[in-house]
Amino acid sequence: MMKLVKPSLIYKEQIMAYRKAFFYSGEHLYGGSSLQNFEEFEEWLEKVKDQEIGENLPPNRVPATQFLSIDNGELIGLVNIRHQLTPKLMMESGHIGYSVHPDLRRMGYATKQLHFSLIEAKKFGMEKVLITCDKTNIASAKTIQKVGGILENEVLSSDTNEVVQRYWISLT
Repeated sequence: MMKLVKPSLIYKEQIMAYRKAFFYSGEHLYGGSSLQNFEEFEEWLEKVKDQEIGENLPPNRVPATQFLSIDNGELIGLVNIRHQLTPKLMMESGHIGYSVHPDLRRMGYATKQLHFSLIEAKKFGMEKVLITCDKTNIASAKTIQKVGGILENEVLSSDTNEVVQRYWISLT
């Protein structure tokens, strides 16, 4: 049974293996609180804890809660829920970032993970959430639509020059 849990030392090896899997795949690791930038687990975990309480945040960052998607003790994916949005996050990134291990895709995990993420977002008092994906990421768009995402519009990313689709999901 899948569940969302907060990162802790007991998942250290799985989290760092997850990081490596994305490194070797050449893909960007979404929803991981910049895990790809940390070679030391403990430094990343400290960042995640600070991020949740809104301390020591770099410019243009907002308080956010990091979750691991765990199924039968195995790390399936990562989810990051931003508690608020800056104007740039409102345009291109949204409230929820997520990823699924490259070897575990097309098994329904992304939809379950996103469903559980919406439950957590509601616990934070959110009434609706914005989730974005690159227009070329058809699998992510389908996942967002499966959990109730309604396409508002498409924008051009100022970082990647890619077309970004912006979906809203009502939590009420």
